[in-house]
Amino acid sequence: MKNNHAAELRKVAKTVSAEVARRGRVSPVLRTIAVTGGKGGVGKTNVAANLAIAMAQLGKRVGILDADLGLANVDVMLHVNPRYTLQHVVTGEKRIEDIIVKGPLDISVIAGSSGIKAMADLPVQIHKKLISELTRLNTLIDILIIDTPAGIGNNVLSFVLAADEILAVTIPDPMAYTDAYALIKVISRWRRDARVNLLINMVRTVAQAREVAEILKTVVRKYNLPLDKISYAGYIPYDSKIKNSLINRKKSPFMLENPESLSVKCIQVIAKRMISSLAEHSAAKNFFSQFEKIREKQGK
Repeated sequence: MKNNHAAELRKVAKTVSAEVARRGRVSPVLRTIAVTGGKGGVGKTNVAANLAIAMAQLGKRVGILDADLGLANVDVMLHVNPRYTLQHVVTGEKRIEDIIVKGPLDISVIAGSSGIKAMADLPVQIHKKLISELTRLNTLIDILIIDTPAGIGNNVLSFVLAADEILAVTIPDPMAYTDAYALIKVISRWRRDARVNLLINMVRTVAQAREVAEILKTVVRKYNLPLDKISYAGYIPYDSKIKNSLINRKKSPFMLENPESLSVKCIQVIAKRMISSLAEHSAAKNFFSQFEKIREKQGK
């Protein structure tokens, strides 16, 4: 009799353990990276698209969200043709999984709306609906890269402030890194614990990249911005081939077009650093609830 009871207990324990493990597998923690920049024209979308490819090459299930709700172009960068966009989600016509299209290396591309001005300034209640739909991504991907619009408007800040990691893209131009500083300043006022990673794009030398990063970090220290962490993520060199491919819109992202180039090696280093940073700070906050709280504050 005792043996029968013991066998039954082992069977129940095994079943419970399997159920716990199963639940753990279907409820992963989605991590988020906001790719942003204080100024347009710094190559932010190009960085976001190629970073997504680099992370997919490292075995991650990656999604890329085009958060430029009025002037989206991630789909163009990745050469996909979405039939539906986030506009169809906020109007209730489609669920979030219905608008996902697969890009290179099975990246989940979530397209914004292009040329629809009203989408660029959604009211708080509509944003709530959007966030409710985005929560469905939790079981579909590991890392969500958010390509934000340029600037420091509420739409930009809500995505940036809610993200686990912030990748601030700038170039070796005084106007560009002045705008990057303005963005960092606003971020610091809202979130002292924000992790801002600097990526210097289109540089001529490694020294130039480090100089720009050091200028920004020095100014942050000089003016005592309440920011716990600002670090140098890396650089991407100026490459005429990349510029030409962006102009004619016909070539693949540089990660796939020129796999042996220095630009590819640089983005691979940045991808590994960002993944390591996400792993290091394993206590991920809920991006979606954070986003909703921020939008509510902005609406007051």
